[in-house]
Amino acid sequence: MNNLSVVILTKNAQATISAAVDSALLVTHEVIVVDSGSADNTLKIAEQQGARVICIQWKGYGDARNSGAAEATNAYILNIDADEVITEQLAESINQLQPEAKTIYGFKRMNYLGTKEIKHGEWSNDRVWRLYNKNETRWNLSEVHEKLDGGGFRKTMLRGALRHFTADSIASYQKKMDGYARLSAKKYRDQHKKIGWGKTLLSPLFNLVKNYIFRLGILDGKAGWDIAKAHFQYTRNKYLYLRRLKEGKPETT
Repeated sequence: MNNLSVVILTKNAQATISAAVDSALLVTHEVIVVDSGSADNTLKIAEQQGARVICIQWKGYGDARNSGAAEATNAYILNIDADEVITEQLAESINQLQPEAKTIYGFKRMNYLGTKEIKHGEWSNDRVWRLYNKNETRWNLSEVHEKLDGGGFRKTMLRGALRHFTADSIASYQKKMDGYARLSAKKYRDQHKKIGWGKTLLSPLFNLVKNYIFRLGILDGKAGWDIAKAHFQYTRNKYLYLRRLKEGKPETT
């Protein structure tokens, strides 16, 4: 397809942005990097690789994706993150695509912890919906777990996948998930959700068993156990943070 722009969100992504931009250039001549305050060499590297950089004040993932789309000269937008790489097979699918305005396109993600591909557990069967016509839909303004707005759309999966270099270590992944837990707690508070102690205590345990046993995280070895524990902590923390927000207490574990 010819009328496609790629939008990449960044903040302090100097380790991964070069590969992300290079892969984006497999499907477009217009790569827009939306940066929310990098203090490293992210912007310099992105510009050297051929991307156009815009800087924004962070108001959430949905707002950032919409800001990038607004700067694009093309109607169709593909969103990837700074730690994602478009595979050759996915690039081929996109280049051969004859898109329909009322269709949102998705694809699988291959997730990595460091250099190890994780094939089971929470990270298995990961699909994202990222290619769309900006004149027909836009991202909602949720700070986390943002989605494309609107009804009446078809969803079509493309062949190929994104490689997602989720975290370089389990410690950095736990830190990332703690940030998501805080954002989720604020989202739940704004939605006036009520979470009882039963859900606070049982949901994390259920999540651990589901990911490690039923989704076969055990087959990924120590990494599978570490990831299952990280999601146990994430589920527990988002409910604890919500309770503390409602009680006016500091967000500490």
